[in-house]
Amino acid sequence: MALVALDALGKNDLEHLAHLTLAAAREHAPEWLPDLDAAREEISDALAADKASRVVLNPRRQPIGWVSAGLSWERVWELHPLIVAIEHQRRGHGLRLVREIERLAKEAGALTMTLGTSDTINATSLSGVDLYDDTFKRLANIEVHSSHAVDFWRRAGYQIVGVIPDAEGPGKPSITLARRL
Repeated sequence: MALVALDALGKNDLEHLAHLTLAAAREHAPEWLPDLDAAREEISDALAADKASRVVLNPRRQPIGWVSAGLSWERVWELHPLIVAIEHQRRGHGLRLVREIERLAKEAGALTMTLGTSDTINATSLSGVDLYDDTFKRLANIEVHSSHAVDFWRRAGYQIVGVIPDAEGPGKPSITLARRL
């Protein structure tokens, strides 16, 4: 499986990437990308000059996943998004993409990678509760009730460093994670 820069893809591959982005987003964050145009816009944003983006290709040279990140401030980069086609998840592609984007960030002088993952599907103990009530205790005791990206990020070496209550609506937080590079 090859890794290539996002800007190396042709028009048809970018369209394929938009379709798999929308499908994967609906699986894990159903409210994030409402339609195919929003998925195309996400890809377009990742093509900006201030972003680094990589795509993993299958043996037929078709995109099956991608990642993007860029400078957030000083020596901190923010990773967004990480997308892997549903049928290719849990095979190491996501972690490979993450490690590659971390390598690029580190080469550019980054010391920290940060990211956010929302819980709009009540998959964690942070969803559906008042996070303004003893925020740090709730963070320290987070439980994952069903499949959620926070488990992947923890396995990848990321630590929960914060939460933004109601980021996606009442009781729908964004969990902030970070990793030293």
